[in-house]
Amino acid sequence: MTLTGSQIAQLLDALLAAYPRRDDLRMMVRVELGENLDAIAGGDTLRAVAFSLIEWAQRTGRTDELIAGARRDNPGNPALEAFAAALDPGTIDPPISPPMPVPPPPTVAAFLRRQKEERLRVLMAQYEAGSQQLLSTLNAVDRPPLQERLRRLEVEMAALQAEIDESKSDASGEAGCD
Repeated sequence: MTLTGSQIAQLLDALLAAYPRRDDLRMMVRVELGENLDAIAGGDTLRAVAFSLIEWAQRTGRTDELIAGARRDNPGNPALEAFAAALDPGTIDPPISPPMPVPPPPTVAAFLRRQKEERLRVLMAQYEAGSQQLLSTLNAVDRPPLQERLRRLEVEMAALQAEIDESKSDASGEAGCD
């Protein structure tokens, strides 16, 4: 689901009302979305983090999941319910009670691979932001440091992707040995 500007503002206000502490929001994101809030949404204030979380959800096509997860985690919250009611009735799933069962813990290798994949997503977002900054930079003096930063990000992303690919092939090779 793609939200309009006013819907983004309403969701932001609803999340801030439902999660007045960063730790509460962090726990909801981990439990309901299986993601690390610090890895996917940055910002100095809770408002900036929540806005960044909404942008991430929009970018990754997980807006419905974010809304449904917040409603499951905080059932009956008036701000979240009002936001959901303001949306088109068929656009999101109603909150599910009881919560979905937690999957079994991943193996150490799978956990490490997931951490690397999260880091790769963060690097990709930084690269995208740096590329946009480079495109909009008119001052020639500012361009070489930006280009160098992008080059370093490319190298780090390539190395991380190689590690992820290697761990996937190792995992498939181990699975075939059983």
